[in-house]
Amino acid sequence: MLHRSSAASSAESPLDPLESIAESDAVESPAPDGWKLSRWTALAALTIAVLALTLTLVQWFHSASHNSASPVYTDQQVKDAKKNICAANMIVSRAVITNTHLESSPVDGPLAVATSARLALYGGGGYLQERLAREPAAPADLTNAVTSMAITLEDLGINYLSGAPAFAQDRLRQNLDGQMSDVDRLCK
Repeated sequence: MLHRSSAASSAESPLDPLESIAESDAVESPAPDGWKLSRWTALAALTIAVLALTLTLVQWFHSASHNSASPVYTDQQVKDAKKNICAANMIVSRAVITNTHLESSPVDGPLAVATSARLALYGGGGYLQERLAREPAAPADLTNAVTSMAITLEDLGINYLSGAPAFAQDRLRQNLDGQMSDVDRLCK
């Protein structure tokens, strides 16, 4: 009887648990009523997203090709921009000349003097570039001259901070002298 009950129980339950899962999956369940609606909603959202991406790319390329012309500034805007850039140049020139020609004293010490010079050089270059960014109406020749000078100032400053030897700085110092003269000439 024991043998028979175990056979009966094995007949009622499948030997392989995966078979019972497969049998339960084989029964088709009806699709929910909202399935067709949600499928169309997803398709519509995808279509809108593709359309938006296409329009964005068209606008991006279209505006890039049509906005390539440089803006036109009034004579007064150009004059004001030149005045502001030249004023910034005077401040930086004064800071660079003053701080690179300081003599160290027992109170200040050589490190303080060197720090002031490096700050005037590197900070002056950044200050001029920032001012140029604020003054898009500045004349192109002045913008180019000030940009070159600002880069040279920053190069000198960072080279001094990194301990570059004096002979490596000579070319930059000579370039800076010429660039400062060019900017002064353009500011007159």
